[in-house]
Amino acid sequence: MHLSKLLLFFGLCVLAVFIISCATIIKGTSQDISINSSPTMASVVVKTTGGVEVFTGTTPTTAKLSKKKEYIATISLEGYKETTVQITQSFEAWTIGNLLCGGVLRLVIDAVDGAMWKLEPEQIMVSLVTASIEGGESRLYAVFRTLDDQGQLRTLSVPLIKEFSFAKH
Repeated sequence: MHLSKLLLFFGLCVLAVFIISCATIIKGTSQDISINSSPTMASVVVKTTGGVEVFTGTTPTTAKLSKKKEYIATISLEGYKETTVQITQSFEAWTIGNLLCGGVLRLVIDAVDGAMWKLEPEQIMVSLVTASIEGGESRLYAVFRTLDDQGQLRTLSVPLIKEFSFAKH
């Protein structure tokens, strides 16, 4: 009877080590950030706050970013105002497990490799706003998108005229 209790206790201890482990093992050192826009097919550029470009794509997309840094995502589409979203670091709760199991060494590892952080927001959804010109006047555009012979997306923005009348002669 004592052997079975000892084995059960040992098994629970091993399980605790795996459950309460460092953030590097549980959450990793990079994170997927989902980026979407309305309308879709907008250009996405993600740069570190130091200005280094780390990702480019077209919405909807997913950027795999290192948790070591903070970022600025720029979403743009011809005929619409450019939108920027800051991606910031916040404390990853799994890091607390280091203090309970593994101590300072695991805490240092998480700090060095960035795993002690999580990036927020994890999902970015931007509703793009029609571009305006100086003086606050809005201008609507018809935006035509097509793929060329090489499979590259091509865009043509045509300003719409609010009022138009044909004069009779």
